[in-house]
Amino acid sequence: MSRAGGRFLDALAFLSRLAPPRPCNARSLAACVPWFAPAGLVLGSLYTLAAWLFLTLLSASPATMLFSGAVWPAAALAAWLWLALELWSTRGLHWDGLADLGDACGSGATGARFWEILRDSRLGAFGALSLLLIFSGQWLALTWHLAAGHWLPLVLAPAWGRACAVWLAASAPPHDPDSLGGLACAGAGPAVRRIYRLAAFLLTCLLMALGLSLWQGLVLLGAQYWLTRRLAATARRQGGLSGDFLGAAIELGQLCFLLATL
Repeated sequence: MSRAGGRFLDALAFLSRLAPPRPCNARSLAACVPWFAPAGLVLGSLYTLAAWLFLTLLSASPATMLFSGAVWPAAALAAWLWLALELWSTRGLHWDGLADLGDACGSGATGARFWEILRDSRLGAFGALSLLLIFSGQWLALTWHLAAGHWLPLVLAPAWGRACAVWLAASAPPHDPDSLGGLACAGAGPAVRRIYRLAAFLLTCLLMALGLSLWQGLVLLGAQYWLTRRLAATARRQGGLSGDFLGAAIELGQLCFLLATL
């Protein structure tokens, strides 16, 4: 297997359960970071294919006359399936990071107390509200896209979300260089950051050529820039990034993409 193929499988195995477990060390984990977005593209393609098959079977089944002429209920079910597959395939890893960061930031704590809350496996009120807000936002945006027949954003959203984690890893120092978050930061060097920024710009231009309006393209890039800067500033204020920050960035970036491309 080529080196590039091995790194891609490392990224897919690290981010999901869709690839067999692979031997992992600090060097291999850092080297697979540039492949986060391609791994997200594979995940998005599988989720979207499942949603399309579900809608096709639903429309063809005589037992689903309830949905005849009612696009939104069917789209809502397909969107729920899309999200359920993401939760299953990633083991809820990124959502766990979102909940942990929500609890830590919502507490208003700083320093050691912030990290104590962040590492606490128990779910608090702010974490639960963060999960509810982001999950419902993604579900509504996915439903809207599915009802309108917008398939490309559904394929691209997981790739964009994982690119958000790379942008964040390149924008702030790690809290612990030997942790998973620290190793991700080590893999997001200046060259990777430049490639990902260029890819985001070119993808936005492509989407505009396919029908995305200019203001939507500007909102997408501007909102993503603001989100990355805000998360990076929080990380620097608290002493550095961790894997929870990167997991939260994936889900927040995914929501940003889905909303901006409506």
